[in-house]
Formats: sequence, C-alpha cells, structure tokens
Amino acid sequence: MTSISSLNEDCLLQIVEYLSLEEQLELWQATESTSRLCSVISYAWQRQSKHCVRRETFSGRPVLLQDFLKCISSTVAELTLCHLPMEQLEQWKDHTFPNVRELYYLGDEYDEADGDADIAIMVSCFPQLESVAISGDTSGQHISQWRHLRRLDLKLCWYLDLQCFEDICQKLYLQTLTVQWRREEEDVYVQAISALEDLVELDLTIFHLSPENARKLLSLPKLAKFRLHHMDLFNSVLEDIARLRGPDLVGITCRDNSVRWRPRVLANLVNLRRLTHVGGSCAIDFSVIIKNFPHLEQLNLENWRIWPNADGIWDVVSACPQLEVITVFNLSEDFFAFSASTMQRALDRRIEPLAIRFLGTGNEELVAKHFVHRNLKVFHKATNYTISQVPENCMEFEFLILDKS
Repeated sequence: MTSISSLNEDCLLQIVEYLSLEEQLELWQATESTSRLCSVISYAWQRQSKHCVRRETFSGRPVLLQDFLKCISSTVAELTLCHLPMEQLEQWKDHTFPNVRELYYLGDEYDEADGDADIAIMVSCFPQLESVAISGDTSGQHISQWRHLRRLDLKLCWYLDLQCFEDICQKLYLQTLTVQWRREEEDVYVQAISALEDLVELDLTIFHLSPENARKLLSLPKLAKFRLHHMDLFNSVLEDIARLRGPDLVGITCRDNSVRWRPRVLANLVNLRRLTHVGGSCAIDFSVIIKNFPHLEQLNLENWRIWPNADGIWDVVSACPQLEVITVFNLSEDFFAFSASTMQRALDRRIEPLAIRFLGTGNEELVAKHFVHRNLKVFHKATNYTISQVPENCMEFEFLILDKS
C-alpha cells in the first residue's frame, strides 16, 4: 500500500488544503517536523491569506500555536480571532504580522484581565492594519495608535470611553465607521464624528437622533452611505435627509420596515437612481410612490408584498422612462396574473430595452410564457447583484458626494 508520504508535493498539497485547520494541526503533530509532509502543511498555511483562529483551536497546545504563528506571520493578510484567552494572546506578542490589513476580533468577555490589554497586543502585532471590527469590553484605548486604519467597526463594543472615542476621531482618517451609542451620549459622539472629514460610510445602531445632530452628520463633506438600524428612526431621519440632502440622494434600501413616504419627502427625492425594497409592506400603492422618482434606473424587490401581481411593475415602467433594470426575488404564481396589454403599452413606449432579473423564483416556465416583448430582456442569473446584505430592520441611504469646490 502506498504511504501518504510517498505522494508528490502537488498531491500532498491538494490533500492538505482539503482538510480543516483542526485536521491540519492533527496531521502536523503526528508528523516529524523535518518531514516533507510538514513542509507541505507549512506551505499551505503560508499561501492562505485568510485565517480564523478560535479559542478551542489551540487550547492547551502552546507549542503548536507557536509553530502555526511562525508559519503564517509573514504572509497572512486577514485574520479572524474568536474569544482567545489572554494566555493565548500573550503568545502572539512573540511575532509581528506586517501584511495583516484586516482583522475581525471577538473578545473574550469572561476574561478577567484588563479590558484593553488584548487591544494593546494587537496594536503591536498588526501595525499596518487598515480595517478592524471589534467586540468585547474595550474602552477604545490604544485603537488610535493604528494610524493606517480606515475602516472601524465598534457596534459590539458596549463600554467605550467617550474620551477614547474622541481621541480615535481626532487622530485617525477613517473612511468607514460603524458604531452605537446611548441616547445620553449622542451629542458627544456626533461632535466627535463630525471631525471625520474623510468619512464615506457611517453605520449607526441608535434609538434617537435629533434634527440638529442629523444635520451635523449629513453635512460631512464626503459622506456617500448612511445606514440606520432602528425602525423608530426611519421616518424622522428620512424627512431630515430629504430636507438636507434630498437632491444628493441617489439610492435607498428599505429592509423589513414600513416607511411613510410623505409628499414633502417625495418632493425632494427627484434624483433617486436606485431603490431596493426588502420584505415588509407598504401602506399605499407602491407604484404611486415610485412615480415620484423620474430618474430611477434600478429597482430591486426582495421578498416583497407590495403588489398582488406584475401590473404594478408595468405602471412603474411607464412612469420611469430611464429605468434600466428590475431585479425580483422569490415570486408566487399570483405575480403572473397580470394584464398582457398593460405590459405591452409600457414596453412599446420605451426607447431602450428593459432588463428584468428573476432570482430565486423557481418559475422559469411562467416567466418564459408571460414575459415576452422585443423591448424586454429576461435573466435568471445576475452577474453583478446579490441578495441585499443590509440586515433586518435597517435602512440605507446612498448620496452623491458633496462638491465643496
């Protein structure tokens, strides 16, 4: 019988890369350190740019952790660290990782060590970090020492110190920030964020935002994406956005919520280009709303319950001559009980063909039967669109960047 060690390097590499990290570690331990198989395992770790290390992966195996870190330290670019105790994190101090640019860190909330000691270790280990998401008991101390940091996610940090957060905003040139705060902390947080002149994306999990603080945030000169995660805020903030940035608003995503599209809001959204409606419902005919967006180019409907059938879509197509693409997910057979003459009239008026993408519908035969017209292109796979990554009870706004010149 042929031994695994007698296989050539290419075969060994394919076998090793098929295994999980835990299985690779078991194989490493069962093999002589000077063997050809160990060299292949080491090479497999080095050529993998992303690694995930969990608490249990190296529990009780400090020598094995040192071997692993020595192998990956010069090549790894993205790390996910899950609930590592301080005795494991201390071993990382013996190494530097000059190419790590992205870090996802889930802190050990039950560790009795200093809540910021783990962050201090990571600042030392990953000096070139550009993106980090942190959860745990950190106060925010040491984070401002990552001078190359551009993307920061603190939404799962419940014990941030206000002074530390101000220090972060004063010293870093953040482009993306995800954060939460308590109502009584709102003014301090908003004042600190207002100093981030390079901020492009802002993601907030909050329960209150005053009109004055909304104005400060929406005045950020490079803000292109603004995301909110609490339903009670959607309608008040939508009114603030329509009033302050309405002409710059080019994209909206509504996720599982009922938004009140008041006339004074709709009147200011004349330049909207992209609208995504995910789940939820609408109190009035959605086609009436969309007719207020004459420049709409893309409409995405996911798990929707806003029209009984496709007649609503053809009303929208008639009202929006610049509409280029409609993407529809998860349809029922009732959707196809529409008027063929309504579709005919809407598409006959178009200068350019309309593209409709049906994703996850499972009704290819009904689509092929009913959606036929010279000005209609039908697709069942999308090359540049995936199901929305916006989480439940969330609303996302996309803006043109303000021109201050």
